[in-house]
Amino acid sequence: MPTWTSPPQLVALAAFYAQAQAHPETLSDAVFLENVKSAHWPTNCWSYVEASFAIIAPACLLRPHLTAELIAFPIDAMIAGGLEDAGQVIAIGLACATRDAPYVAPSEEGKRWLTQVWPGLGEMVEAVFQARLQEALAED
Repeated sequence: MPTWTSPPQLVALAAFYAQAQAHPETLSDAVFLENVKSAHWPTNCWSYVEASFAIIAPACLLRPHLTAELIAFPIDAMIAGGLEDAGQVIAIGLACATRDAPYVAPSEEGKRWLTQVWPGLGEMVEAVFQARLQEALAED
């Protein structure tokens, strides 16, 4: 699992992921989602996207049934950053896994998920993107 040493949110999340991997039955989905959500911190939209992919990738690997809910975090930031084309979302996630100097480096497990699983989630990404875009537009 991740070996993040800073910031404190990622240190806590790395410990949580280790616990979730070792004893998955002790953690409800609600607790799991809350720990992933609380690991995010305020920053600009596009740095948030990078950090969020690093944060959620191990979570999606550990709890694939929560993927649609988890990918909403970086997708919301992309929409806030002005992205209007769901067709770009997969490429943005892939770039986060392969960037030379990422804002937050994904773990090896996270890179594996982003490069091997993420590209096959086009239908889910499209559905989540469109739903979140409609929600954002309705708030305006």
